[in-house]
Amino acid sequence: MNHFMQTLEKLSASFKKQLTTLLIKTTKNALSELKKLDTLLVELSKNGHLSYNALQDLGDHAFEVASKYGRSAVDYLSSTLAASRSGYKNPEAMAELSLTLQSAGNIPADLADQLIFATDKAWQMNGSISELTKTLDGMYYITSQNPVNLRELSQGMSAISSKAASLGLDANETAAALATMLNATDNDGADTADALQAILLFTRQISDETVGIDTASLAEYENACNALNVKLKETKYGVTSLRAPMEVLGELSAAYQSLADSDPRKSGLLDSVGGSFHASQLDTILSQWDTYESMLQQYSDGTNFLAMGAEQTASSWENSLNRLSNTWTAVISNIADSKTVTTMINNLNSFLSILNKVTDNLSSIDIISLGAGLFAGIKNVGRLEKSGPVIV
Repeated sequence: MNHFMQTLEKLSASFKKQLTTLLIKTTKNALSELKKLDTLLVELSKNGHLSYNALQDLGDHAFEVASKYGRSAVDYLSSTLAASRSGYKNPEAMAELSLTLQSAGNIPADLADQLIFATDKAWQMNGSISELTKTLDGMYYITSQNPVNLRELSQGMSAISSKAASLGLDANETAAALATMLNATDNDGADTADALQAILLFTRQISDETVGIDTASLAEYENACNALNVKLKETKYGVTSLRAPMEVLGELSAAYQSLADSDPRKSGLLDSVGGSFHASQLDTILSQWDTYESMLQQYSDGTNFLAMGAEQTASSWENSLNRLSNTWTAVISNIADSKTVTTMINNLNSFLSILNKVTDNLSSIDIISLGAGLFAGIKNVGRLEKSGPVIV
């Protein structure tokens, strides 16, 4: 009996230590999150001239939306602030789209925001959530069907969107071309975007000293294409103009794949773009043209797949913990009021002090009973009421 009581005492002491450590850790994390949220709301107030009530509503809404996708309220408000600073009239909708991408693709908030903003501006979508969703759906579906990392594809799209649009590519063509190149190489998204940009500049006959493309190299590339009976220009109604770049590359691919590896016209085309990296990437896109066309179709077939992916990952262990964290750090009424935060800090400190005194005077059996009660309570943490977040 004495041995049993000693064991029980040791267990209760261990439980008490673990409980205290858990409460201190979660409280510190909650306070850190609240500080970040308060700062973000203040910045949103300055940037968007939001009223006090609007700020309070936004603070409450942040926890609800973030928990839906298993992300933190800080992620949601950070993206809202980024969209507001970028001049969008629908920053909350843009932020929710960003959260969808973050959750589905396990992508950091800054990259998700960057991709969405770059895509929107490049193809003049004017903040249309439906148009932006089509692009993200297409990208996500391509990566789900091929060994292509969504983060790398997002980095590449962010880097090249503006230039690709100006050179005549649509979003689907850009995504499929980048994914085709990433699928066949170990290069990262940024380097792949640089290579695709160079190929497009050669095809559109645009010199760029920053990437080493001058008039002489452009002429060499055009001659190499002519040798394969592929023309970069066309004349209609007496007017000569450059052809669409992906149309040219499609014809080049057919001619290129018909040649033997030893054919000098093949090496001549690759040499004309200069540098082994650009040459290897040009070889990839021309040799894998069937993959490119398959990815174009996959892009079109991706409707609603991003939302489905976000829904699946939202139930993961990590995202469930994020929802629990959201509930623990849910902001009460006057989130932007520093007095509220100060009062909450004092109350939490008082709570921990009282808990310490109480557990010091509890018996082993009492502490175990307390643990059972806390465990039962914790199982209900993280459930959101329809009217708003549960206040802890």
